[in-house]
Amino acid sequence: MGAEIPLRNFSQVERGIEQALRNFAHGEVNGSELPAITAAERIDKIGDMSALAIAEASETTASDIEQAGQAAVEIAAAIMKEAQQLAAGLRANGRKMSEHLQEFAVLARKVSTAMRDTRPEGLSAREHRLPPTTLLPSQEGGGVH
Repeated sequence: MGAEIPLRNFSQVERGIEQALRNFAHGEVNGSELPAITAAERIDKIGDMSALAIAEASETTASDIEQAGQAAVEIAAAIMKEAQQLAAGLRANGRKMSEHLQEFAVLARKVSTAMRDTRPEGLSAREHRLPPTTLLPSQEGGGVH
């Protein structure tokens, strides 16, 4: 038959597992045995490393958020500056258009008044039947006779 495996008791198995864990976690230093690592120490190490990783990730994320916010503020400031320039140009153009319309209204009144004043003169001239030469401007070299 084959080689038989010796039976071991539970305490021997437990000690073997603990030794294997110590060797795996820290190894042996020059054959001297390292102090036993308890489950609580392992949990503390994992907790400390996790807390540090979370703190670093939170700080990085917070910095990224602040930088994004600052970029948004700078973009908004540039948009506001451009909007103010456009508004100023629109106001200036509006004033110019208003001035031109006022000038046009003055000229339109003058033309209207001139036409109103000229019409009676033209009608009365037809009634008196002036010679055509007085109604038309003379032409160089000879007029209408």
